[in-house]
Amino acid sequence: MMTRTVGVLVFALLLAGWTGTSRAEQAKDTLKADVDQILTILKTSKKGAPGRTQKLDAVLRGIFDAGELARLTLAANWKSFTPDERARFTEAFVKLLEHTYLRRIENYTNEQVQILSESSLGQNRSEVSTKIVGSSGDITVVYRLMEENGAWKVYDVVIEGVSLVMNYRSQFNQILATKTPDQLIADVQAKNQ
Repeated sequence: MMTRTVGVLVFALLLAGWTGTSRAEQAKDTLKADVDQILTILKTSKKGAPGRTQKLDAVLRGIFDAGELARLTLAANWKSFTPDERARFTEAFVKLLEHTYLRRIENYTNEQVQILSESSLGQNRSEVSTKIVGSSGDITVVYRLMEENGAWKVYDVVIEGVSLVMNYRSQFNQILATKTPDQLIADVQAKNQ
């Protein structure tokens, strides 16, 4: 399920066109620029070309709010992590997501995305519902974005009702029930190898 989820997320990021209020327009403009960068990289360099992965990685890091994603994923456990453990977990977790996304980006096959609705989630937060239309069926994807210092970043993605944050939170809570933060970090780092 997670591999399909990550693939759907990447396709939706590549294709989404955003509409809405002026605050959402700012999110739209930021995300569109990032998506355009990804598409340019995919169109102008071949799979395996030197530097391609690093360029895609840099763009992906700009799309997501790594700190908020890590904090929300750990939830109450975040407080039990030291500042050093938080930094190491955030880096390891982001690398895990990037590796998974980068593998999926290569499988882009011209799926179409429809914008269904936008709604405010409160001050500096919004949610955009989309539908990916592909040959294997339609998939609903909801993006949760937050604005900080004038920049909109994705902090969660809900694919067919399953939150990326909640999915990982459940997995990490199970691990932290029997292991230390350092052991969780080591487990996540091991998956990045």
